[in-house]
Amino acid sequence: MYQQPHMPQPGMMPAQQGMPNQMQFRKRPSEADPITKHIKKKRPTDRNMPAKIEAFVPECKLYSELTEFEKKLDGTIMRKRLDIQEALGKPTKIRTTLRVFVSNTSSNQQQGMNEDGTFDMNSGNAPSWTLKIDGKLLDKPPTQTGHRFTSFFRAIGVELDRDPKLYPEGNVIEWHKQPNAPEHDGIEITRRGDANVNARIILDPEYIPQRFKVSPALSETVDMAVGNKPDIVMALWTYIKQHKLQDADDKRLIHCDARLKQLFNNSDQVHFSQIPELINPHLSRPDPVVINYTIRVDKEQHQSPQAYDIDVEIESPVRQKMMNCLAAGQTQKEIMGLDEKIVQCVQSINNSKIKRDFLLQFSQEPVDFINKWIASQARDLEVILGESKINLEEMRRNDFYKQPWIKEAVFHYLTAKVQQRMQDLINVQRGAPPPPQ
Repeated sequence: MYQQPHMPQPGMMPAQQGMPNQMQFRKRPSEADPITKHIKKKRPTDRNMPAKIEAFVPECKLYSELTEFEKKLDGTIMRKRLDIQEALGKPTKIRTTLRVFVSNTSSNQQQGMNEDGTFDMNSGNAPSWTLKIDGKLLDKPPTQTGHRFTSFFRAIGVELDRDPKLYPEGNVIEWHKQPNAPEHDGIEITRRGDANVNARIILDPEYIPQRFKVSPALSETVDMAVGNKPDIVMALWTYIKQHKLQDADDKRLIHCDARLKQLFNNSDQVHFSQIPELINPHLSRPDPVVINYTIRVDKEQHQSPQAYDIDVEIESPVRQKMMNCLAAGQTQKEIMGLDEKIVQCVQSINNSKIKRDFLLQFSQEPVDFINKWIASQARDLEVILGESKINLEEMRRNDFYKQPWIKEAVFHYLTAKVQQRMQDLINVQRGAPPPPQ
C-alpha cells in the first residue's frame, strides 16, 4: 500500500528531536539542485503533421506535398555535392596565353655632366635607366583573379652586355621564387648608365604539375615534345598496345621493338612498372624563354615593338565556384534556422491538437472522462514511484468491490483476524505476552 510521506509505519519509532546521536546528512549543492536543471533540453525534431489534421486545416496537405518535394530536393543536392567532391579531386586547369611586354624608361640622361664632358656617377642626378618586364593573361575569365606575373615563373634572369670594369655592380640579375613570398605584377631593374645596353632576358616558367622536355628518341615514339610524366607514360603505353608488344601470358612484360630497345638500353623485354624509371634519362627541364631586348636611353620611355606569348595553365573558374558551393556555411545556417522554425510550428500544432482532443472528449462525457483520466494519472504515478500494488484510485471506485472475488477475499481476511484474536486470548490465559502488533 502507498504510505504517506510523514506517517510512521507500525512497529517503528519516530525520530525524537534533539537526540545527541542523531546524524544529519547535508547534500552537496549539485545534489540539492532540481533534477530538471541538469537535464539537457532536447531539441524537437518531429516535422510530421498529426494524423487527421487535414480535416481541420486543409492547408496541411500543401505542407505534406512540400515536405515530399524537399526530400527529393535534398537527395538531389546530396548527389550533386558528391559529384562536386569527386570533380575537385581531378585536375581542372585550363590552358591560356600569357603575353609578356618589355619596356624601359630613362632619366637624367642630359644632367650631371662635368666640365670635362664626363658624367658624375656619384651625384644624385646620375643618368640611369629602368627595365620593366610585365605581362597579362589573354582570354582571362572575367571572374578570375589573383594571378600575378611572377606566379607563372620559378626564376627570371637578365644578362646585360656591358663592360664589367665600368659597371662593377655586376651584369647578371636573377630573381628566384621563394616559398610563401608575395607575388608581383612585374619586374623592374634600375641601373646607372647613359648608353644603350643589349639585354638578354631569361624566363623559366613554373609548371604544376612538373613538365619535362622529351628527348628526340622518345619524342618520335610518343609524338610529344613537352609533357608531364603521367601523360608521357600513357602515350608510351598507347604505343605498346598499338604495336602489340605485351607478352601473351604475362601482360606486365613488354617485348621491346627497335625503338624501345633504343630507349631502354637494348633490353629485349622490360616490366611495365620499370618504365617510369627507365624514361628518366630522356626527360629534362623545358628550355627557358629567352627574349633579346635593347635598352635605349635616347628616349624617356621605350617599349619593344614585339610582344611574347607563353602558354600557361591556370585554375578553372568553375573549380572556385564548386569550392564555394561546398563551403556555403551561411546558407546552411539559414536553412537550419528555417528548419528549426518549422519544427517549432509543427510542435505547436501537435500541442494544439492534443489540447483539442482532450477538451472535446471532456465536453462529450465529463464524468467518465475524468474518471479515466484520474485512473491514468494514478497508473503513471505508480510507474514513477515504482509501486507494484493495487491502484488506490481503482480501490475507491464502487465497481471495484462488485468483482466476484471480493466476497471470498473478505471471508479469508475475517477468518485470519478471528484466528489471530483467538490465539491472543489463549496466550493471555497461559501467561505468555501477546505478539507485537
